[in-house]
Amino acid sequence: MVTPTHKNELRSALAKAFDEFSSTLSLFEESVVNEAPFAGSWTPAQCAVHIIMATDGVPDGSTSPAHRPYDSNLPKIRPWWEDLNQKFTSPEPLKPDDQPRSKKILLEELQRVRTKDLAIADKADLSLVCLDFELPSIGYLTRFEWLWFIEMHLKRHQYQLSNMLKTFADTQSHLR
Repeated sequence: MVTPTHKNELRSALAKAFDEFSSTLSLFEESVVNEAPFAGSWTPAQCAVHIIMATDGVPDGSTSPAHRPYDSNLPKIRPWWEDLNQKFTSPEPLKPDDQPRSKKILLEELQRVRTKDLAIADKADLSLVCLDFELPSIGYLTRFEWLWFIEMHLKRHQYQLSNMLKTFADTQSHLR
């Protein structure tokens, strides 16, 4: 069983990561939210769509009891996300399309997903293993590990959004 302390730490970190991502997205002018800051980059909207798709709950349609500590995969997952200079290719189902998006609607969707994930943190048995998706090279994760995965994913893309924001600000200052 997940300890109350671990559960509270997870919930707090997850809420903070969602709030910081949403706050950073809200700083973009509507006029640039669908613009790529440089060649080969996603737009801020595409980054948000990717996060919405990737963090909309955990793959727990089918679960089983864990025969290991509920957090034993965290040391294997954390290094993936901590090196912010390392580039990853998004799995095809989580790649955003090129459709323009409204910042307001993206922020509403992020709030919906935040509420859903925090409800999982609050109400679900976080020690169960989720059997609907196996993480390559690691295996199946518990709900606890998936929610930490989501928190780390949010932080990585919040960093990406911050860099986009800086790029747009630098470009704007050069145009004046």
